[in-house]
Amino acid sequence: MSKDTIVAKALRCIDEVYPEDNTLNEGHFPTDTFIDEMVRWVIDAVPTHELSIREDLELYDYNVSTDGRGYGILPDNFGRLVYFNAGWKRPVFGAITVDDPLYAQQSNKVLRGNPSRPVVAVVYRSGNTPKKGLEWYTTDVSDYEAQHVPYSIDFIPPRLEDLAAWKLAEIVLMSMSDAQAAAVCTAKVNEHIEMLAL
Repeated sequence: MSKDTIVAKALRCIDEVYPEDNTLNEGHFPTDTFIDEMVRWVIDAVPTHELSIREDLELYDYNVSTDGRGYGILPDNFGRLVYFNAGWKRPVFGAITVDDPLYAQQSNKVLRGNPSRPVVAVVYRSGNTPKKGLEWYTTDVSDYEAQHVPYSIDFIPPRLEDLAAWKLAEIVLMSMSDAQAAAVCTAKVNEHIEMLAL
């Protein structure tokens, strides 16, 4: 999917919301400014099975400690975790964050994740430069398999173009303080999301 395709579709979405001719105003809509925000939202919002374009996830400084905690530093292009398995009975299809109540249980050896109910978390470790990493809870396993979807427009499948275009139109119109027009776009976005859930 190309940025130009999404921008062109988003401008057509805006034309649907504004029935008058906007051809002269197209250059005034700040679509390029919000591409990254739209990409992050789409990749985070759609069901995992819709994200068919994926990339193998390679962690840096990967290690498993004696107490069964695994840790690895994430690459700069990390987006959304869609698959992780470290020899468990079932894989994990998403990561929690440190704000999740489940994360507090991971320091307890009885309650924390295990091969039957694994848990993977995105964490930040402090140091000279804070590092974003993955932490997981397992038995002593020497390796892992993982995939993620980077926050890049190239990883949005073509079938999600209309959703992406309506979301970009919504963000642009909200930035212009046109809540009424943005609400029309929000309804279209929700309609697309509901269709994906069927």
